[in-house]
Amino acid sequence: MKRILKKIVRPLLWVIVLLVCLVPPLFLASPAGYFPLLVFLFLSLISGLYLLGLKKSLAWDEGGETAFCRRGDQQNFGLVLHNKGPLVFPSLRVTLSLSDLFGGTDSTLDTEMTLTPFEQREVDMDVRFTHVGQYTVSVKRMNIGDLMGIFSREGGGGAQHEVQVMPQIWKIRSFPLSHQVNNENPMARQSSDRDGMDYIGVREYEQGDPIKSIHWKLSAHTSSYMTKQMVTIGMTGLGVILDLYSSEEDPDVRMDLYDGLVEGACSLCSYALANHLDHELYYFDRDGLRKSASFQKESDMDRMVMDLPKIISDKKYYPVEQLLHRSAVDLYGKNNVALVTSEVTTETIELITRIHLRGRYPSVLLVLPKGLTELEEAEAVAPLRSLDSYKIPWYSYSDPKMLEGGKVE
Repeated sequence: MKRILKKIVRPLLWVIVLLVCLVPPLFLASPAGYFPLLVFLFLSLISGLYLLGLKKSLAWDEGGETAFCRRGDQQNFGLVLHNKGPLVFPSLRVTLSLSDLFGGTDSTLDTEMTLTPFEQREVDMDVRFTHVGQYTVSVKRMNIGDLMGIFSREGGGGAQHEVQVMPQIWKIRSFPLSHQVNNENPMARQSSDRDGMDYIGVREYEQGDPIKSIHWKLSAHTSSYMTKQMVTIGMTGLGVILDLYSSEEDPDVRMDLYDGLVEGACSLCSYALANHLDHELYYFDRDGLRKSASFQKESDMDRMVMDLPKIISDKKYYPVEQLLHRSAVDLYGKNNVALVTSEVTTETIELITRIHLRGRYPSVLLVLPKGLTELEEAEAVAPLRSLDSYKIPWYSYSDPKMLEGGKVE
């Protein structure tokens, strides 16, 4: 609204001055009465032509290499303006714009200046990036004023710089992990699918064994029922599953959740590194392809973050249930499985429970929107309460900084 008013004021002022210059000819019966009007129109013409020349004399850098920084850090954006001609810029207003993760305008900065002939000047914009992701800092518009201060011309944007904001990695003090490797899997005694189980031999039938697990041919030779012995070959270590789905529609809430999810997953991998644990991160990339990554050092996580999509609003293309199912049935999966998510469904709880029943040790990190009331927070974590009966650990947080030095359990 303020910008629209500024656009209206200058032409309105010009019209008012023009009307004032028309007063003398109405009351003076001589050609001299037209002198103020002719002078004003002549100056307006000169000012307009001068303005056209100014626009052709202005140049600026057309962008730079991608910059990298951590969330919460301040980054300097420099724009070099160059007056290539002999004319003076009496008024030059530069508007710099910072995009957010979803392409909207996060903030702008106006800088007004003058430029002498052939002068080169650098404009700096210090920006603090509050969210993880890729951002664009660019010139939104250039506003050039004329000699009389009445007219102006607005140029388009340019000088676009990309900034990749990396996550903060918080140091978790402790996390519930098991270093046990599976023996005979409890699921071998239950009537369910046995995908991901390895046949290692037989044993005598025990009450509760499902009929489908009986080795009928061997039972016929031994005159007693024999049961197939099934195991999953769990490997010590930690598998981290990153779920970037969210049903939230507010962009600010989604960016907060994105920070919590990405930094939660990276902090878990950092904890595994610090404790010399074999680990692997499972996620979907920007093309919806299922990926896994392990890291030798924390800086390796930055390349993975650049491969991540934004917050996902449609589970159809990024079904985290596939990752959970794979963790449940994978023959050589990690014996500890941690899910980092902002949405907990009945299916999620069922899959987490299934991982537990297969002799592995799952846990859940739930990222909550900021500013929830106690009642809203209680409703959000209510589905996780059912995990308590299985002694499956879970933890909720709204600010990833809560992970720093914390005991997650």
